[in-house]
Amino acid sequence: MNVLFKDMTPGQSVYALMKGEELKYCEGSIVSVGQQRIEMPQSAAGQMPMQVPSFKNVVDVTYSLDGKNYTDAVDVTASVFPTDKPGMLSMVATDKDAVVRELQATLRTSENYLKEAEREVPKQKKRVEDCKVLIAQLDTNYKERQQTEERFAKLEEAQRQQDGKLDKILALLKDGNKPV
Repeated sequence: MNVLFKDMTPGQSVYALMKGEELKYCEGSIVSVGQQRIEMPQSAAGQMPMQVPSFKNVVDVTYSLDGKNYTDAVDVTASVFPTDKPGMLSMVATDKDAVVRELQATLRTSENYLKEAEREVPKQKKRVEDCKVLIAQLDTNYKERQQTEERFAKLEEAQRQQDGKLDKILALLKDGNKPV
């Protein structure tokens, strides 16, 4: 069974997964765990809550990651909690297994995203082409710009082909001047 944050003592290890531009794993330690308290939810200034607020039993957990201390109010039943205190979305846990489970879930999510994107790319490319064709039919300025761009692209391709042929001719002439 997982150790709860409320039961941890200073010096015990915590494990964090930082989910910024890159994933980063680091280990830290508990600095202190406060006494259990009731946290009242914050309502918007001047507004009456529409329903009875739910109070949470929390402990203030101070932990150290990469040489810096952070404090979060953590539910008394939690062995894992999310935070953005280290400057990016992070998950702090009392054991490595929770980090592994989060990494596996993140991997599945990313793989599913890539599969979906691979299916969508051809559809979106066709959509782009269809839009260009229809815009060209309806907007004469756009059509003229497209035709000009096509002419330039053809000229550039013809120039590249000529350059390639010239390079071959020069190479043949250079090889022909070598002593046998």
